[in-house]
Amino acid sequence: MNTSIIYKASVAEQVLDELAKELPFIIAAVMEVPGGNVARLKPEQISLSFSQASPRDVGLDLRITAFARSNDPRTSTENDRARAILEKVAILIAKCGQKFSIDVRLYLMEVGAAEYSLSD
Repeated sequence: MNTSIIYKASVAEQVLDELAKELPFIIAAVMEVPGGNVARLKPEQISLSFSQASPRDVGLDLRITAFARSNDPRTSTENDRARAILEKVAILIAKCGQKFSIDVRLYLMEVGAAEYSLSD
């Protein structure tokens, strides 16, 4: 599962450190559904990618986009799961003594994507 976090320069390093540490556990807990192996998700299966937003970006302070494999129990509650992730992230950030505007997008995909990288 891939998760992309885009943040503005105003977001404190402490918040980004906490997200790096806790977000895989938050997402794994929210995305866990009863069922076979396709429904099980461990924190170490979640990859995080952090990117700083352009200074011209007028969007929210933090944007979290998660891409996960679709299955019936997850698909029927996609919006509820995105809301649960958002609530847990907001609590995590509040514990850091910060307040930021946050957006969470959850995309459940039927087919996985192939990726190829050239290495030197």
